[in-house]
Amino acid sequence: MAWFARSKQEPVVDEEVVEEPRLPEPPALNEAGLRSVADHTAYLLSLVDPLRPFGMTLLEGWNQVVCEDIDSMISVPAFSTAKVDGYAVRSSDLTEDDGRLVETLDVVDAVDDRLPIGAALPVQPGDVLPAGANAVLPGTFATVEEGRATLIEKVEAGEYVRAAGEHLALGTRLLSQGDILTERAIGLLAGAGIDKAMVRPRPRVVVISSGDNLVEPGVELAPGESADANSYMIAAAARAVGATVFRVAVHTNDRETIKQVITDQLIRADLVISATGGSREDYEAMVAVMKEIGLVDEANVAMSPGSTQTFGLVGDEQVPMLMLPGNPVSAYVTFHVFAKPLLRQLMGADTGPRPGRAIATGTLRSNEGQLHLLRGQTVSDQKVTHVTQVTSPYALGQLAESNVLIVMDEHVELVRPGEAVKVWFLDGE
Repeated sequence: MAWFARSKQEPVVDEEVVEEPRLPEPPALNEAGLRSVADHTAYLLSLVDPLRPFGMTLLEGWNQVVCEDIDSMISVPAFSTAKVDGYAVRSSDLTEDDGRLVETLDVVDAVDDRLPIGAALPVQPGDVLPAGANAVLPGTFATVEEGRATLIEKVEAGEYVRAAGEHLALGTRLLSQGDILTERAIGLLAGAGIDKAMVRPRPRVVVISSGDNLVEPGVELAPGESADANSYMIAAAARAVGATVFRVAVHTNDRETIKQVITDQLIRADLVISATGGSREDYEAMVAVMKEIGLVDEANVAMSPGSTQTFGLVGDEQVPMLMLPGNPVSAYVTFHVFAKPLLRQLMGADTGPRPGRAIATGTLRSNEGQLHLLRGQTVSDQKVTHVTQVTSPYALGQLAESNVLIVMDEHVELVRPGEAVKVWFLDGE
């Protein structure tokens, strides 16, 4: 036996190469190296799916998107009822075979099951007709004496009767998939005997405020500090869209603290929105944390204001997270252009803006190649809507005065007074 032998080699197994997770390929850039607003919006929406629907009571589902076709469960009215004072009758009992009026009918006080042949039951408006009755003989069409009704005129089947299902027939389509469960729709469903609907839940939005120099409103400011306005404004804007909103403030640029706050909030978030202070350090700290805990897309978008855009899917569940610029105007415009469509996507609703047209009262200027969104205020004069650009030097005051964004498309550089311009309405859903 040999003391030394060639050891048996294990078969070589190719190790499976596991690719690092990454976001889908982003849209192509234009000649200026920018991503178009339309492409960026479509890209973000492709990364977010609508929330799964479930059954809710009508009041819980108010203002949410219906995810099923809903038909009436009952007829309204459910039973045929009398329209006038008179007598419930069977129309065929009112005439002889030759068409002449019968002499009399028996007036009965009550009916056990069906209206007897040749009988008349006194009814008032709204009373349910007994089985067998198909018309109401008005009280003026007969005289009654000693329990017998002598006919003066006849009625045909269905006359003076509010038929079962006359207002709403059983099985009538009430709402279709994609409709909004408004207060009027709730009344419609409740009146049709329906107490629940399959709807998409309200998106849960966590607005996280960060930044070394931000303090809560009401706190005395030290030199270099600013009151935190952005996170309050964005939280209210998200609530106006229909979301359930949680606002969390960390007011620091410490990355570990920010990371802990974000990860703690993901359990109750369908969308996270970052609202930082105005410094570059605030923005960079948040971006660094997003890259550490998720997949991040950074883009320069052909839009003013708000050209710098950062989006990510963070945490194990890949919760969508949108970072807003620190400037209040840029933050608010970015919310309406990108965050609002994301919220509407989660709700399963139309993601487009509320467009309109207005007549410019002054000269409007833009830069070719960029979507320029000016702040504006509209005034309606009879059938014509005029829009004036709001140019207050105070950013938050400028937003407070505005009710539309004036949309200057990429190919529009100048709009003269009296010319029409596209607007996006900010208020009202």
